[in-house]
Amino acid sequence: MQPSPVTADFHQTLLATMAEGVVVQDSTRSIIYANAAASDILGHSPDDLIGRTCCVEDWDVTDLDGAPLGNADHPAAIALRTRRPAGPMIMGIRRGRDRVWLRMRAQPIAVDAGRSEAVLVTFAEISDLVDSKVRLREATSRLEQAHAAKQSLTERLAEFLGRQLDVSLETLAESEQRFRLAMELGTSVAFTLDMDLRYTWAHSCHVGFGDADLIGKTEYDIFTRETADMLCAIYRGVIETGISVRRDVQVQSLIMSRPQYFDLIARRLYDARGETIGLICAAIDITDRKQTELELRLAKEAAERAYASKSRFLAAASHDLSQPMQALQIYCAILAERQPEPGIKAKQCANQLSRQLKALLSMSRLDAGGMTVTRGSIALGDLLDQVAAASRPTAEQKGLRLRVVKTSLVCESDATLMERLLGNLVSNAVRYTERGGVVVGCRRRNGRIRIEVWDSGIGIAEENLPFIFEELYQLNNPTRRADEGLGLGLAIVDRIARILGISVSVHSVFGRGSVFAVDLPS
Repeated sequence: MQPSPVTADFHQTLLATMAEGVVVQDSTRSIIYANAAASDILGHSPDDLIGRTCCVEDWDVTDLDGAPLGNADHPAAIALRTRRPAGPMIMGIRRGRDRVWLRMRAQPIAVDAGRSEAVLVTFAEISDLVDSKVRLREATSRLEQAHAAKQSLTERLAEFLGRQLDVSLETLAESEQRFRLAMELGTSVAFTLDMDLRYTWAHSCHVGFGDADLIGKTEYDIFTRETADMLCAIYRGVIETGISVRRDVQVQSLIMSRPQYFDLIARRLYDARGETIGLICAAIDITDRKQTELELRLAKEAAERAYASKSRFLAAASHDLSQPMQALQIYCAILAERQPEPGIKAKQCANQLSRQLKALLSMSRLDAGGMTVTRGSIALGDLLDQVAAASRPTAEQKGLRLRVVKTSLVCESDATLMERLLGNLVSNAVRYTERGGVVVGCRRRNGRIRIEVWDSGIGIAEENLPFIFEELYQLNNPTRRADEGLGLGLAIVDRIARILGISVSVHSVFGRGSVFAVDLPS
């Protein structure tokens, strides 16, 4: 029986079902055929591959070590050039964002009845194999490094042990603990005590005695009885519990004129068998730091006393001047009726002076703790109307719109202090606004009530924002004109906010306006 002739369809089926990629390139390295496996491996459809010239730069071809591969080094180029099979060769190509590895062979062939030359290229993806090889090589390298490090460590350890054979285990254990503690603390003061709390070793103990003079002594031979009792109580607690202690201690040496301060650490000292044989201690001399802290505390207390005295003086002086001030205003009003021109000017001056005295009295009462907080339920709609009514004549005189957004919200606070706080914010907004207007309203935000005062005034430069709540700080009043106020309005706002436990914040754009926000519990 004659075998069936092999048809072209059979060859096509065979090539299409092969697991290896197969491409045919003509003499110009242009692809004229690619099977399905080649399309999958290279990441392009057969239509994209047909007619494409194989250039190593397009595929970012490298050898196994990552070095770029030239066109002349490609197996297909070698096969076309030598007319001999080339490969196998392992190379990497770029497929999308990934690099894949191929094992490639090339075989020169003739097409068109031998009239033209071509090359048959077969390849298989071996990325998993290459990755495994790379990981194996890296693991081998790390193993070799670890082995070398182990060998080096073994050699150094052997050298060290050889030098230390004449040192006893007990001395070595004590020295190791001293060294570790000194390295941990970075201090020059260290000493050891036996179970009877007598010095057995000392290094740079600055307590008026030489280090050698301390050996065999107890704390009662070095310090006053009060200091020695305190130190020995610390030492016995460490020995009994095994818990290390670190604390600041004040000590008075028997031969030092002034007390000293140390940051003391005490912990158990063990022998080679792990049994407690005493204590190892270290300390840092912090006498200078403690002295500085004492001076700062005394200076702070003196400043607080002076501040309180100033506040009491201002409160008393403001109160004593209030009655003469009221009488002066009455006399100026009478003078204005009889002598209008000088009388009106005198009345204006008296009113300005009265407002300034009231501001000083409020500030001094706040600083001196003379304000009593009486909390109650406040209807914010009524409160905002009252606040706006006080500043509305000034706003109308300047041609400004002063608007209150209606609200039914209620809060719990001191009505008088809240009215003073909001009144200062609104009057400030009117004072520093020349065009547009001022809007006052409130709303809920993150479970709290926020009251906001918006204005279209001059705004506040960013560099001035940290200082606007300080006493006597004013913007745009370098000559300190009295009719512009004393600069206490926002300082009073800040004091009242602290008394009520609420927060006041500000956001401003220079030249466009500001918004002050008061956050209080709902």
